[in-house]
Amino acid sequence: MFDCVAIGDSIALGVGTTPPLTCEIRAAVGLTSSKIVNLANGKFHVYCVISAGSNDPTSSKLTSNLTMIRNQSVCKFYVWVLPVNASASKTVSNIANQFHDKTVTFVPGPDNIHPANYTTLAGSILSITGN
Repeated sequence: MFDCVAIGDSIALGVGTTPPLTCEIRAAVGLTSSKIVNLANGKFHVYCVISAGSNDPTSSKLTSNLTMIRNQSVCKFYVWVLPVNASASKTVSNIANQFHDKTVTFVPGPDNIHPANYTTLAGSILSITGN
């Protein structure tokens, strides 16, 4: 069984409920990184799947919020879903690298924000975790 929690915005909500992933969900549609900070705590999970930054890519607080999300999460391994927005993606990637976490990208759908295929994204997450 893949023990995970999906923390974040609608992308975390979507991928965390897509088989073969079945994560505890601490995510909702439209959340900014400032709101996600409040969801990043709780019981231990082996994997944290985090999606943040898509709804506030230009926020001056993005870096500090991502750091707080990471520091408040209780997991053994972390996978960050990189936003499509180039600036937000770079910021998320920098935080992931700072903590030696893994990142995953996806092919965006028609709205250029959400994945074209959540099953493919879930498979990518499983693949990079070795599951």
